[in-house]
Amino acid sequence: MRDGVRRHLTRSDVEAWDLPGFATPRPRGFGSTKEECVDWLMERVGESMDLVGHDWDCIITARVASLWPDLVRTWTGSSAPVSAEYVWHPLAKIWQDPVEGDRFMGELYPASFAMKSWISPSPPSVKNQVISTLVSGK
Repeated sequence: MRDGVRRHLTRSDVEAWDLPGFATPRPRGFGSTKEECVDWLMERVGESMDLVGHDWDCIITARVASLWPDLVRTWTGSSAPVSAEYVWHPLAKIWQDPVEGDRFMGELYPASFAMKSWISPSPPSVKNQVISTLVSGK
């Protein structure tokens, strides 16, 4: 989906990384804590940047911006509720439980999930890209 956005950008210095465990393998010993993700991201940047984060990445990028404001020209974040009062959707609740999340993902049929899930209003090309990513893990 990012590639669809990138086609409209004229800058050549655009990078987009998948956090470990999100379409990329997790390094041995990587626990996926917020601080581990922040450190992982900071290993990849080194100069002033425009930072964008969505969902979990929004929390990670907000943390990066708060720790290294001199490296961040601009920050945009979306879909990351930071309120203890927020009511998570049922699937998010499953994913937040390590046992139930692993069980759900182990029984997942990616194509069926993608066609029925939140991307259902998306164009077929986007659905196919999501299915391909889910199936390949890349």
